[in-house]
Amino acid sequence: MEPAQAWRAAGTLIVHKMLGELSYEGLFAPSPVGGEEPGQHRPWRLALPGVTYEFRARRGAFQSWTVQPDSATRDGAPATDPRVLVVDARKELGLSGARLADVLAELTATVTNEAARLRRAPTAAELSTMDYNLADGHLTGHPRLVLNKGRVGFSAADRARYAPEAGTDVRLRWFAVHRDHARFRSVAGLSAEQLFAGELDDDQRAEFTRRADPADYVWVPVHPWQADEILGTLYAGELATGVMIELGESRDAYRPHQTVRTLANTTRPDRRDVKTAVSVRNTLVYRGLAAGATLAGPAVTSWLKQVGAADPLLTGEYRFELLGEVASVSVEHPLFGTLEELPYRFHETLGALWREPLRSRLAEGEQAISFAALPYRDPSGAAVITGLIERSGWDAERWCATVFDLLLTPLLQWLLRYGVGFCPHGQNLILIADERGRPLRVAIKDFAQGVDLLDEDLDCYRLLPPEAADEMLRWPPHLLAQSLFSSVFSGQLRFWAEILLDDLGFPRARFWELVREVVGRYRADNPDVAARFDGCLLFAPDVERVTLNREHLAGQGFDKVDRDDEFDVRWGRVPNPLHAADPAGAW
Repeated sequence: MEPAQAWRAAGTLIVHKMLGELSYEGLFAPSPVGGEEPGQHRPWRLALPGVTYEFRARRGAFQSWTVQPDSATRDGAPATDPRVLVVDARKELGLSGARLADVLAELTATVTNEAARLRRAPTAAELSTMDYNLADGHLTGHPRLVLNKGRVGFSAADRARYAPEAGTDVRLRWFAVHRDHARFRSVAGLSAEQLFAGELDDDQRAEFTRRADPADYVWVPVHPWQADEILGTLYAGELATGVMIELGESRDAYRPHQTVRTLANTTRPDRRDVKTAVSVRNTLVYRGLAAGATLAGPAVTSWLKQVGAADPLLTGEYRFELLGEVASVSVEHPLFGTLEELPYRFHETLGALWREPLRSRLAEGEQAISFAALPYRDPSGAAVITGLIERSGWDAERWCATVFDLLLTPLLQWLLRYGVGFCPHGQNLILIADERGRPLRVAIKDFAQGVDLLDEDLDCYRLLPPEAADEMLRWPPHLLAQSLFSSVFSGQLRFWAEILLDDLGFPRARFWELVREVVGRYRADNPDVAARFDGCLLFAPDVERVTLNREHLAGQGFDKVDRDDEFDVRWGRVPNPLHAADPAGAW
């Protein structure tokens, strides 16, 4: 695809997404044109000051909007530039001055990165069988956030070197930090020496030792952008005085995941993934590493595995995989680290987490597919999830029912029996399937900043090490259950339902009935946690709508001191598809 064609195609995709998601969040209020045909896309009109947008869309679960591709027009001409839509709607979006400029800049970067993705987009069939770590570079990013690839802080040259869409290798730069300013943590049985023996070749480890004795220094891998932009500036004094010493570049090549800061080893896939601090802003946060959560990662992993190993449902029947964070390093800047009133990004500038590699969990003939890849549509319109179902030899009902069970039953077990709420969005979930695309089990990752607890005193919490307990946020049941509504039901399944209706004619009413069956079966099979189940309000008539774009566009949290000092921004309530079927068949 030529650059100009890719730019227009990317802009068109984002315009249509913006019309759907901002209407879902109540920022836009389109009016229907003509009569309604249940289950069909119908015409809508969005009147903005001095201009009119028209498009076709279908309403779905959670009162969402599915906008028909290539249907949007602006005063009769194809709508291909989302930046123009933002300018047209700036009053409705509450944007002006510097915030308007910031949004337009971040949106321009998002379109640019999406265009880069389209220029090398694989077919859905190719993506469905591609190595998991390489496939991540072809994904469209967060399904709900419109400005999802802004990566504020990256230049054009940085984008070409470090963006997942670039498809280029990254080599980490290793540094040593004096032990007065750095802390190392790991799971039991894994020392720093053992970790680095597994992550570095013997001769390179010997070379690093000559430069900085591990008895005096802690070694830490650093993303090359962070080394140039942050260590070269904020840590210039420490580098000059020997508090910090550069050791050298990794011999292994890595590929970035969509989060940019997590990198998978492609030279030695048996070696661990590395999560680094990268002080760029992408979506709602700067992608640094908070010291407390980073250091608690191995303790959280150990606790989760201890609890899970004792549960036959999790470990035996469902084999729900936990990709644990087994070691971590966090560095406190000698000056910035002492100033508590600074925005959180200045306290998250240097650290690393090592995560168990996915390759170690796959048997012969098994393949791993990110849940974020399932809704992917290639340039011809083919979807990964549709292709997997067709390749499996199963019908849509059997395939979906199997995935819902493999995903939701373990998540409900963790939530209701152990009071653990993961952050199960598409990027953190992995479907493990056989060679034919038939689902076998599910894996989940991201624990250091992605696991919360109930505000109750459960027996299993007494096994938590203090450093982990102190870092894990506590929520009442109905808010902890929002992790399922926001990240799974509304954040993923509503998109699947629309794809399968369009591609396979699979009724949305039956799709959501299968979800209700799995959730209801769990409650029936586990009466001893029924009270907690009911406290989570999973079958409530309506639920609060989590509005990530409202939060993002407002931009009020970027400079706050505490990253996680409150829950997601919510606006209004919507019918809960888990409560009952929609008479019109939308769920």
